[in-house]
Amino acid sequence: MNYKTLTLTLLLGLATHTSLQAEEMMHHEGHDMSQTGEMSEQAEMVMTKGIITRLDEGSGKVGIKHETIENLKMPPMTMVFRVADPAQLKGLKVGDAIHFHAQSQDGKLTVTAIKPQ
Repeated sequence: MNYKTLTLTLLLGLATHTSLQAEEMMHHEGHDMSQTGEMSEQAEMVMTKGIITRLDEGSGKVGIKHETIENLKMPPMTMVFRVADPAQLKGLKVGDAIHFHAQSQDGKLTVTAIKPQ
């Protein structure tokens, strides 16, 4: 076997091995992406601290002075949210410290979970 044949054989073997490694890495990246998706869903359920500033059970709205809402990338402020289920407001009153989860539903900021602190 001459040096050219040996070099060519080694290069082809290396290219084939590298191709298999790249394919395997892409396969693993797909797994990582699915795990990241699961983590994103969990991150979306992060509760935010706030204080109730206004309650309107009839219209299903609540005013909250809140900390940063991470999943909405919203800075601290006071604002009115729609409530997914107005029954969640039962037993709460203005001034109560709460933990809540809000998300955008049909373009409207909506509290989907709320509980006293």
